[in-house]
Amino acid sequence: MDKVNIDELVNYKEEYTKFVQKPEFKHDRMVSLCPFHDDRKPSFSVDLKTGKFVCFACGKAGNYVSFRAELDGTSNADAYKKILREHGVDETKKEPAKPKSYTVEDYAAEKKLPAEWLHMVCSLESKQEQDGTPYVKIPYFNIESKVQVTRKRMGNHSFKWGYGSAGKMIPYGLWRKEGMEVAGYTILVEGESDSQTLWFLGYPALGIPGASTFKPEWVEDLKSIETLYIHKEPDRGGQTFFEKVTEALKNAGYKGEVKTFSCADAGEKDPSALYIKLGKDAAQDKLDELLENAKVVDLDHLADDVPAAIEGAPKNLRQPPGWQYGEFGISRIDEKTDQLVCVCRTPIILTKRLKRTDTGEEKIEVAWKRDGEWHDAIFPRSMIFQSRSITALADKGCTVTSENAKQVVRFLGALEQENIDALGLQESTSTFGWQSRHRFLPGHAPDMVLDIEPSMTRWATAYLKNGTLDAWRETMTQHRNRYRFRFILASSFAAPLLAIIKQRIFFVYNWGGSRGGKTAALKAALSAWGDPERLMANFNATQVALERMAGFYCDLPLGIDERQLAGNKQEGLEKIVYMLANGTGRSRGSKDGGLQELRTWRSVILATGEEPIGKANSQTGVSTRVLEVVGAPFEDEASASDMHQQAALNCGWAGPEFIQYILDYGDQAIIDEYAEVLARIRDLMGTHNGSHTAAVATVVLADQMLSRCIFGEDAETARMEAQHMAVCITADLAEQEQPDVNEQAAQYISDWISTNNNYFTDTSTIGQRYGCIEDGTAFILPTILREALEKGGFSYRKTMNWLAEKQIVQIDPRGKYQIVKKFGGRPVRMIAADLELLQNPPDDEGFTEVLTDKDDIPF
Repeated sequence: MDKVNIDELVNYKEEYTKFVQKPEFKHDRMVSLCPFHDDRKPSFSVDLKTGKFVCFACGKAGNYVSFRAELDGTSNADAYKKILREHGVDETKKEPAKPKSYTVEDYAAEKKLPAEWLHMVCSLESKQEQDGTPYVKIPYFNIESKVQVTRKRMGNHSFKWGYGSAGKMIPYGLWRKEGMEVAGYTILVEGESDSQTLWFLGYPALGIPGASTFKPEWVEDLKSIETLYIHKEPDRGGQTFFEKVTEALKNAGYKGEVKTFSCADAGEKDPSALYIKLGKDAAQDKLDELLENAKVVDLDHLADDVPAAIEGAPKNLRQPPGWQYGEFGISRIDEKTDQLVCVCRTPIILTKRLKRTDTGEEKIEVAWKRDGEWHDAIFPRSMIFQSRSITALADKGCTVTSENAKQVVRFLGALEQENIDALGLQESTSTFGWQSRHRFLPGHAPDMVLDIEPSMTRWATAYLKNGTLDAWRETMTQHRNRYRFRFILASSFAAPLLAIIKQRIFFVYNWGGSRGGKTAALKAALSAWGDPERLMANFNATQVALERMAGFYCDLPLGIDERQLAGNKQEGLEKIVYMLANGTGRSRGSKDGGLQELRTWRSVILATGEEPIGKANSQTGVSTRVLEVVGAPFEDEASASDMHQQAALNCGWAGPEFIQYILDYGDQAIIDEYAEVLARIRDLMGTHNGSHTAAVATVVLADQMLSRCIFGEDAETARMEAQHMAVCITADLAEQEQPDVNEQAAQYISDWISTNNNYFTDTSTIGQRYGCIEDGTAFILPTILREALEKGGFSYRKTMNWLAEKQIVQIDPRGKYQIVKKFGGRPVRMIAADLELLQNPPDDEGFTEVLTDKDDIPF
């Protein structure tokens, strides 16, 4: 037996009213509180003609049978039988339903249009399917008045396209285009019946078969019409229709006038309903009024008129065809039933398209609402637009599973396509510091987005503002008269200058006894840019972590506290110094077989400790890269203690202000001033600490600019005070100057020979001998010397190359620094070192210092 037609059996208004609270009725629709959740604002909507319902809050949707099944906790089949019993129907005795008659005359009565007119003007015909189902055949004529497609209208308000219609759809009424051009305008409406009604009332109109079916190529047929009126029905479909048409008009370059109106302003859904209610004359008067007051549509600013799908959403987007999102989540529109089917309970939208300035890689920013709040994150496009990887959103609280992932991906793809203009394309970067087109982050690149991994959020959010610039300035002014504090503070501002003056990276290392205020001075320097506590690292961090921080901060200072946390791992500490001073991270392979992105930076590294960062046997490169500031930056412990608090209370102002000064001042002016400062520092430092000259000049330049920009000093005062700071610092550097590591190695060998003299001169010594000494030359067994040098922390190969270059050791005819000498009764390869030159190595020009009494000098 065929099933009973529920639509004919049930009075939906009476039935739904039994189960809901606070029902309100308007025409053929009911709105009430949803019975499926704690609903405080009416969100439950029912179409009283079809019995279909949807809750726009919880997302539940279906027909009256599924409604009762959900309420009773039963299957649809059981709910269906129960409904029949309630209405006195025994399904087992039900006879098969005969096809109901539906002709052009029936359709004409339904729409109150003359049947003969529909036959003659619109070419409507009464037809039947092979199974006897009646329908009205509606032909779509093209501009040449030839039938291109047909549509079948059934008696139950359903439709079917004729065979072979796929891909051939056109607007309904296109064959009447000539009349539209003569009138100078036309009205765009949804469907055939509204078009027919408007024609009957004397208005030119085109019917679009479906709210979301308007095709961009159809605009070509509209360009010859001066004015287009778009009718917007008072529902989601009406908004979709409006958005699709206006977007197509804009993209196709339509130059005429566009206006919009709605019959909802007259209390009806569409022109057909308005005509049925008012009759011909009154409907014409009302339509004339509506067209007269139609709102002009600015196609160039469509994004400004997008309604909010969710109140408080970070971005308002147009609903994509076939989909709908809102507070209830994401739903697709079922093509057969035209009802919403919930896909995902979490509202998920796209908010930005991002493109990396350095790599060209595109990403997408996604926002979602969870527990009443909006959250967002940036993801690779390959993750968001693949069903296998989008389930990662589940970790963020989104209700995305392996079951609905494919549908969510389809929705997001449609959402992007529909809103590609609204999303735009923003530049992004993964680092702070200088960006393309002379922009700087933080603070001076408002059109750029910081694209970082979630693990780096703590570092990024540390660049914040607290307190006031005036309070920060007042705090720092009290201590700038102490040259060590002043130098450390200025070093923080030197970091963004390195890229402009093409200076290399260097360390400023403040060391000395505890309670001298070293950490407080470091906090003061970092407070120019943000929260010093969160910006500061320490030497307990791994090399990889420091590399990531340096690459992220880039043109900003990197603060590292407490050298002693590195312990006795001198080799690892020196590797950190070389790595950070080199400005390039380690090359690493990626999972796909290529290379990970190489991190680079240009920073001034501010560090503290209680002992020197280098040892006597440290490589020379360590000392050349580190400016050591020895001693307390503060006058007393109380001042240092106050700075710990004040640095965090007033922070994040001076750095951005300094960057603005750089941008206003100009690169060339900075380069010229640096050249002048460098010349002065070279005169001051002479040949001492030559490797530090450029670094000191960079800090002096920063101090001069800082004095003018932040502390309001005139140029001459700023220059003189910066020069005084430089004099004091360079004096300290001269006292701390360490000899070259190779010279130290030579001295080490000389001392080692003296200490182990018996192993060279006492031939009666029982056991191992190291070599011999003859005529001021020490002959040493190579393995013994290698062991001694490596034990002392020196590089054997590097030391021997230097000794050979300085001719302190003899070289054989083949260029090797080992000669053959008879030792222990047989020829042995030995290293021959001049003892005098070991103690007094020649300088770079080949001269050796002669220690003698002045009376012995012959001239």
